[in-house]
Amino acid sequence: MEERLAQMDSEYKVKGINRSFVVTFELVPARASKGKAIDEILRFAREAADDGLISALSITDNAGGHPALTPRALGSEIMDFGIDPIVHFSCKDKNRNLVESQLFVLDRSGIKNLLVLTGDYPRYGFMGDAKPVFDLDSVQVLSMISDMNQGFVLNVRAPLGGVKLPPMSFHAGCVVSPFKRLESELIPQYLKLKRKLDAGARFVITQMGFDVRKFDELRRFMDREGLKVPLLGTVFIPTIKLARILCRGEIPGCVLPGRLLERMEKEALSDDKGESAGLERAARLVSILKGLGYEGAHISGPGLKYAHVKWVVERAMEIGERWKSFTYGFLFPEECSFWYFKEDPETSLNCDEPNPVSDIGLSLKDSLGLSLGRLFHGLAFDPGRPLFNSLRRMAGWIDDSSSKNRFTSFEYRVKEWLYDCRRCGDCTLGEMGFLCPQSQCSKFLLNGPCGGSRDGWCEVWPGRRRCFYVMVYERLRCLGEQERLAGPRLPPRDWALDSTSSWLNFYLGRDHHRIG
Repeated sequence: MEERLAQMDSEYKVKGINRSFVVTFELVPARASKGKAIDEILRFAREAADDGLISALSITDNAGGHPALTPRALGSEIMDFGIDPIVHFSCKDKNRNLVESQLFVLDRSGIKNLLVLTGDYPRYGFMGDAKPVFDLDSVQVLSMISDMNQGFVLNVRAPLGGVKLPPMSFHAGCVVSPFKRLESELIPQYLKLKRKLDAGARFVITQMGFDVRKFDELRRFMDREGLKVPLLGTVFIPTIKLARILCRGEIPGCVLPGRLLERMEKEALSDDKGESAGLERAARLVSILKGLGYEGAHISGPGLKYAHVKWVVERAMEIGERWKSFTYGFLFPEECSFWYFKEDPETSLNCDEPNPVSDIGLSLKDSLGLSLGRLFHGLAFDPGRPLFNSLRRMAGWIDDSSSKNRFTSFEYRVKEWLYDCRRCGDCTLGEMGFLCPQSQCSKFLLNGPCGGSRDGWCEVWPGRRRCFYVMVYERLRCLGEQERLAGPRLPPRDWALDSTSSWLNFYLGRDHHRIG
């Protein structure tokens, strides 16, 4: 898989539009270490390896936030069959030390292909819901993997600190969702994609969706921005029961249009319960993705046998020349209120001209919060302002005095009242439109949104709490600074600074700003 993707990347860069096409399939481990479900997965993998039609098998990491067999265990067994695994590597239940440790294990096991993602919010486990971790976000994990590929230098404070480890050879990719309905959800997805690729992602797989205009939109966005890595589109084949759940929005990040569900309900009345119609639909979508210029298709769905997937791929090859005639069956304009590009009236897909972004009006409360935050930040924390040097000298005096604790207490009383501050000691309010990710983002993300929001709502609190990055985008958009969401990535929270004064840490160069 790594070699195929690397070859496609090279061809893309040299020839521009002459791309190859690969097919991968997604396996979902069971909540068990043995049994019928695991046997079925291994049977599928063995058949796929023997046939050679599928390039790689991806293995999910606690999909849906529920515990399951670790993908590394299945990955090692699948490699023995002679087919490449792509191990999903999520951030939800690992701190940074476990991330590093598991990367060592994967490298030792010979597993090189990783799909790095934020991960679904943890759900029910042993005696209740699990604690979310999200110590690193997907951008930061990709950055760590890039460092490991170059030769990881151990922290000088650690045992054997300063030693450079041998370079590794991970081939890491990422996920993006073009199927967001609102401008304030979609554009942060694309800006975060740029951060992911800058951090080292070498291929991209889409989230689940069905609207081909959205698939076309992502392809055009990547071409327009010069993001030259292989792009694979997800082709999901749901059962009718699962389709109903997806249409209700009960699985974060997954979108199934209402009109498609109506079509599937009618198909389910047939003798085969809609199976043949679903497979034909998948084959047509695979052919469309190839026609749009995708480098591959990522097929997934519950209960599929290898024979089903083989039929879909071969059928897609058979009908590939007719892909344009199928696009109208995958257009759902009622599902979205914003499209990145203007519509092409001839194809009902997109032309290359972007739509203008909207003028966003903030509420009085948000407008005042943004204005006062910018005013105070500019006066106190801008190195070019007259007060800065005086405040910096004062910070040095306070840091060495008995007043330090009282000063820190005063700071956090003010910031808790204004921003619901969680005392991280490394403030990012200035980068986030004066909103706090530690208290207002359920996953504490520092480098852009996860893929779980729906209609602007947080996946964890739908209908009750707005997505943090939707609010950040709206504030930055009012300032014309939304591109900051694709700017230099923020480092992870330094827990050594927890409950210390972020103001003193800023002036004395101890936080992520590293002034001076």
